[in-house]
Parts: sequence; C-alpha cells; structure tokens
Amino acid sequence: MIKDFHATPTISSGTAYASLDAVGGKMEFEDVCTPYSNSGLLRSVHIIDKGKQNAKLHLILFSEDFTATADNDPFDPLDADLTNIIDVILINNWLGFNDNSIGQVSFTQFEMNTPFELVEGGTSIFGQLMVETSTPTYTSTSDLTAHLVVER
Repeated sequence: MIKDFHATPTISSGTAYASLDAVGGKMEFEDVCTPYSNSGLLRSVHIIDKGKQNAKLHLILFSEDFTATADNDPFDPLDADLTNIIDVILINNWLGFNDNSIGQVSFTQFEMNTPFELVEGGTSIFGQLMVETSTPTYTSTSDLTAHLVVER
C-alpha cells in the first residue's frame, strides 16, 4: 500500500534564515508504519512552500525520535542521533506558481525508493529541514509542509 504522510514545521516568520540553519522545529510523520510492521520504502518527497521562497533545503529523516535543533539556529544534530538517519534529501527542484511553489527532490534522487526500518515498535518517521545556501524569509509560521510518499 502506498500512502502520503505530511507534517508542517513551525517556522519563523519575518526573520531571515542563514545558511545551514534549521528551518522549523522537529516534524513527526505519524503512523507511517504499524507496531507490528516497522519497515517500508520511501518513494518520493515534496515540499509545499506557500511563501514561494524556493530555498535549497535538505530534509533529514530519522528512524526514531531525536534531539531537534531550535528553529533558525545552525543545524547541529547530536552525534548519537546520526546513526538513526534514514536519508538526507535535497529539495532544489522548484516549480513556482503565482504566489506559492512546490519543491521536489533533486534529479539525482528522483527515483529514490529508499528502504527504511524504524526502531522496534516505532510507527513514526521524524524529520527536520535545513536550508543550504539561500536566506529565505517566510511570512507565515506554516508556510512549509513536507510530504512523504511511503510504500509499506
């Protein structure tokens, strides 16, 4: 079964992000798996950007809960959390509309199909966004929504 899961991080509005800053807080993609089947296949990822900032973003996905970096601080995961990274996904392919846009994975990861296994009994994937080089300034705390398409 293939399903779409989404999460909206709370981001700073009216304040510019600097290169390598965490964009928003920790996201939880709930019920991606069941307690009895904790693995799946990440098929695709996209980001909805209501503010049309089109920033070069990385979505870092974790197989279990992690210590998040505060919004608008330099992204700095704990060393212990690094072993729980499922994937780091570059979002740099943006399709802009009149006042919003949608970003998809980079062409090098276009056919991602990344297998993952969550912690035993785990049902959620956790994630955090990081801006790479641009300095976006969002106008709303809910300007970004991340979507994962998962096969389980």
